[in-house]
Amino acid sequence: MTLPDTLFPLVRTHEARDALRRDSIAFGFDLPADTVRDIVDFAETTPIGTRGDERLFWRSDVQGGRLADGTPVVLAMAPQPSDCAAIRRVCRDPALLAAVTDFLGYAPTKTIPRLFWSFVTDATDEERRRLGQTIDWHYDVHDFHFCSASFYLTDVTAGAGAHALVRGSHRGKSIRMLLGSANAPEEEVLAHFGRDRLMVVEGPAGTGFLEDTSCYHRAMPPTDRDRLMFQIWFS
Repeated sequence: MTLPDTLFPLVRTHEARDALRRDSIAFGFDLPADTVRDIVDFAETTPIGTRGDERLFWRSDVQGGRLADGTPVVLAMAPQPSDCAAIRRVCRDPALLAAVTDFLGYAPTKTIPRLFWSFVTDATDEERRRLGQTIDWHYDVHDFHFCSASFYLTDVTAGAGAHALVRGSHRGKSIRMLLGSANAPEEEVLAHFGRDRLMVVEGPAGTGFLEDTSCYHRAMPPTDRDRLMFQIWFS
């Protein structure tokens, strides 16, 4: 079988670049169903682990957001996502890389894939923060210049771990925001940028988007169903 040159034939590089510069986010990077299926199959059958714990376990070991010994599992990552052929293919997709390159102004020298489950759990907010779930509004400072590609691999609604951001907040931060913590209370962020810029990204499995994560964003804890997400950091 001959594979298509790109998984994203409808992407227009300049349109993605302009959307990122204007709104911090660009859509149109939805994964084909067979690619979603391949990555989900991998995620269901590869060991995963939590931050600060060397133990590895299976996705099926997590019941009610906890392991059998009661350990809370808020977020669990696959340590070797590049073992999945479908993930490797997305990471080197020419249309995706062209859009990233146009936005950055250079071909990315770092490409870091991440594959992780977010679980419905009764963990407290403090447990969530300790275990690496970014539930607070913040902006990233990974590198000199960067962006990320994110792909939902399960159907995502507001109650299923949706990603939230403040459109255009990669620009116009106050001096206090720039010189203080990268985290900020919701009331401060929305008062500064306007509540009308708040966006909650919902969509079916396969939904993909590019984001300038120097904007304010956060993970909404799932309450209805577990979420599987594939993300690539480019810099």
